[in-house]
Amino acid sequence: MSCFAGVLLLAILSALCFPSSMLAQCTLPAAPNTGVPASTFDALVTQNGPGWTGGDGTYSTVLPDGRVLWGWSDSYIGTVDPITRLRQSYYPTAHNSLTIQNTSNNTLTTVGYPPNTGSYFVPQITSNEYWMGDAVVVQPSPGVYKVKIMLLEFAPGIHFEGNAVATLSWPSLSIDSIVPVSLPDLTIQWGTKIMHDGSSYYIYGIKDPATANKLPYLARISNINDLANPSKWQYWNATRNRWVNQQASATNLAGVPAITGEYTVNKIQASSGVFYLMTGMDPQNPPYPLWQYVTTYYSCSPEGPWTQRTVVYSTPETGAGGCSVGTLFTYDPRAHVEFTNAGGVLISYNVNGNNPQDLVC
Repeated sequence: MSCFAGVLLLAILSALCFPSSMLAQCTLPAAPNTGVPASTFDALVTQNGPGWTGGDGTYSTVLPDGRVLWGWSDSYIGTVDPITRLRQSYYPTAHNSLTIQNTSNNTLTTVGYPPNTGSYFVPQITSNEYWMGDAVVVQPSPGVYKVKIMLLEFAPGIHFEGNAVATLSWPSLSIDSIVPVSLPDLTIQWGTKIMHDGSSYYIYGIKDPATANKLPYLARISNINDLANPSKWQYWNATRNRWVNQQASATNLAGVPAITGEYTVNKIQASSGVFYLMTGMDPQNPPYPLWQYVTTYYSCSPEGPWTQRTVVYSTPETGAGGCSVGTLFTYDPRAHVEFTNAGGVLISYNVNGNNPQDLVC
């Protein structure tokens, strides 16, 4: 996760238009075009309430009925002034939340609200907090669906304490269970993306030393029921170019010098084949708080190597004045391939204030 709590708003852009000149053997396409703002989605997340009015994290999953579940980390739930957009407090009311987008009329509803304005998922140690990871929909038996969400637990001061897997019933989205992931150590935060491809579920993570040298890692499982059981995971070692059985033997993914704490990897279908798209943000050039370059990579496999590094968008909010005393920064882009159309792939990113007073408006 990002090391910065609280978010002002969500900006979304329609970013990538891919040529379809690919061979079945995965000849990678030309670099994507430069992104443009997606005003329809910006309008969707400009919410006055009552309900969800802002958040970061920005995870999307298509539900069995075609609606879209959005998972958020630090969130504001309640109301804002519809004219001034002022909030009552800069401190988020929740550290995680869920909303459902009805794509037929482009509206959002907040799961659990009313009456809940707090976090949807609460750790056993209540002074800790869960931030969101990715979600997958599974079908354990005919006609029965469950939503599994990878959560990341943090202690005060944003100290990573581990992952947990939440299982939700469908369609109520009530919580069946929250099961801690028995991680061998806390060096890698898992779950920024869970991608089902072929016979495997690929679990992407980040090694975040709280510097600009954040690096992506990858594990895989063959059975989604092993999501909370790392003894069944395999890990990618790019140096040996093979899967290994111990997290300690994993290496960062080849070809990515650094990436922000949340990123996505998606399988992209073109007219003549497939390739894999990684979407994130460069945390090194320029360094925080001037992060601004939404960056993509291509690969012919989920594990890489990753090539054709391309800056597809420069966030205009970075360094701009906040509404009160400070400046803004941006972070953690994510691709949402369920919204792919002829214009490109939808990408979101988060906008935050360097001074908490700029989060009140």
